[in-house]
Amino acid sequence: MTLLRHAGCLLLGAAVALAALAVHRSAFPAGLVLGLVTTFAVAWWLVRSRRPRTAASYVVGWLAVLVLAALGRPEGDFALASDLEGYALLVAGLPLLLVGIVAVAGGRGPRTGGAAR
Repeated sequence: MTLLRHAGCLLLGAAVALAALAVHRSAFPAGLVLGLVTTFAVAWWLVRSRRPRTAASYVVGWLAVLVLAALGRPEGDFALASDLEGYALLVAGLPLLLVGIVAVAGGRGPRTGGAAR
């Protein structure tokens, strides 16, 4: 069941990244803002869920799509242009990577049962 959750979050990350790529250049800055807000809202929701480590799978799916888009195609064209919108989407991957690292490390931090004096 855990593997299924992680696979679902991986696919969710890929889907959100594809959607962010599709709208990041439309009606600037509304499309970019919509893509970034959706990206970080889903990551925040997963980190705050009962299983915060699934956020790491989401981040891997999101970053995989972003890297594939940044690499370009054999014909020489790119899905992610070298302009303000494209760089903003690339830079958004850095804090998202941090979210993934925190999620793998344990999510919400140490849990204490009470005051130990």
